[in-house]
Amino acid sequence: MTDINVLISQAREAAGRYPRASEEQALTYSCEHLVDDVLGIRIMSQKEIQPWLEDICHTEDLDVPVIEFGRKRPTSMGVSYLDEHALCLFGREIRQSTVLHELAHLSVRADGHGVLFRDELVRLTRAHLSVEYASLLHTLFVGCQLDVAPWGASARRY
Repeated sequence: MTDINVLISQAREAAGRYPRASEEQALTYSCEHLVDDVLGIRIMSQKEIQPWLEDICHTEDLDVPVIEFGRKRPTSMGVSYLDEHALCLFGREIRQSTVLHELAHLSVRADGHGVLFRDELVRLTRAHLSVEYASLLHTLFVGCQLDVAPWGASARRY
């Protein structure tokens, strides 16, 4: 695996790909995408997403959101609608990490990409993707000086 300092530098550089985003949002996106690229992430079909998401929501004691699908967009892979408790995923092939990203927004009821969102994203990825994925994501968040709870806080407590 590549040295973590190299990955942190790559995440910081990649944040420039999101010129319309705040610095915090751009760094959050770049860390997520880098982890997907470094570790690989499962791509799911639209048919696979509903049962997978329902299982996660039941495990996490979350209301299952309404899921919509739209055509692939060049600048967005998904969006959450807090008031409707719904998410829309774009394209025919959807990354598991994108589903968990949008679910994290719904879980903490936050549009933004602040510390509550990042904590929930790390917790969900640890529980439903892999410890390796969540650990690298957490390490990149810390290395990019994004606020996030200590690693131990992401462990399941029930």
